[in-house]
Amino acid sequence: MSLLFRHAAPARLPVLASLLIAGLSSCQMLQPAATDPGGTALLAPDTQLQEAAATTITHRADGTVLVNGHSFFPFGFYHVSWAWQGTPQRRAQDIQRLAQSGFNLIVTEPVDDQDSASFAGVLDQAQQAGIFVIPYGLSPETQQSIGHHPALLGFKVADDVTTPLAAQQAAGRSEQLRALNPEKLTYLSLAVGQEKPDPALFRTADLIGNQSYPIGNDDISVTYRTMHSAVESALAQGRVPIANLQSSFWGTAKPTPDEVRNMTYQALLAGAKGVVYYAYRATESDLDGEPFLWRGFQQLSQEVAQLSPLLLDGELLPLSHEADITQAPLTAYLRGRDASSQEQGYLIAVNTNRRQTQTVQLQLPETPTRWDTVGSVITATLEHSGEAVTGTLAPLQVTVVRMR
Repeated sequence: MSLLFRHAAPARLPVLASLLIAGLSSCQMLQPAATDPGGTALLAPDTQLQEAAATTITHRADGTVLVNGHSFFPFGFYHVSWAWQGTPQRRAQDIQRLAQSGFNLIVTEPVDDQDSASFAGVLDQAQQAGIFVIPYGLSPETQQSIGHHPALLGFKVADDVTTPLAAQQAAGRSEQLRALNPEKLTYLSLAVGQEKPDPALFRTADLIGNQSYPIGNDDISVTYRTMHSAVESALAQGRVPIANLQSSFWGTAKPTPDEVRNMTYQALLAGAKGVVYYAYRATESDLDGEPFLWRGFQQLSQEVAQLSPLLLDGELLPLSHEADITQAPLTAYLRGRDASSQEQGYLIAVNTNRRQTQTVQLQLPETPTRWDTVGSVITATLEHSGEAVTGTLAPLQVTVVRMR
């Protein structure tokens, strides 16, 4: 069943081209074999991509991306490869680090013209690492030459789009690329708020990202409102809603691991079908030099991998009833089947208030058969009696409990 609930500044390695993707039914999710030390299956390295002779990227009407017919949750980073005197060699190292940490997508660009002309080598590196790529800033000749590469998820056509005119121009580029490479998708990033944005903005590409960079600029709770509006607008146009979230300085501050986790769960509960953070490497950031923040991302990649089968093919039931989520927690129940077809259910509770502890008091749609906290045990502050759940959430606390 489908899920209910409704950036950046402007010698080739061999491809494993002789192997085919194992046949799976169309309702199955891609099954990456990598696990973290704790045994959690990660979204990358994607072993099926590593062995693929070809990939066809499509999407369902509910906004789910499909790779060769199988559900796929895009989860990764922007990478402004030329920033901080970047080199192709440094990008290759970052591709490996991202894949080994469970991120299955990099949105990147060439370092220079020579790098652009040989960009097929970047895709070879990505396929060997088990991570997909969305490039931008490539010449038309390069776009055509790499259009059938297995590691190519699609092409980015524009960034920071805010006006109908810019959207119209981006839509033209999107149509050209789709005609040239119908087996790949196009991607665009918007920068619009939650006040019912122009529907024309959401018809410009297959994957519609929308930005929420509140740290140092706005209240963190704006992420849910912005993403909820963007998800509704994208789905109304038959597009894939992608959350573009902040991972670096934007204004006057950079996010903490707790803030990144809070924004990510706000986006997931809003119905986002993928997450791309800005940025792993950019003029504002270099996560190689942020070990504390990076450890938070690594933990988060394990959580998203655990939940992704249900986010893609499960059911998300909102439990919140307050209009102002800064005064009451944002809560939902996520249920469905995991990667091994076992029934699972998760309670997710998010306090988007920076200063106030919030009280949780709700009724679950079904009785828990287990009560296991996902992530840090420090977040285990909820308890249940039958279907009744009570407890408190500290400022910005996110609690995820597996209850089935």
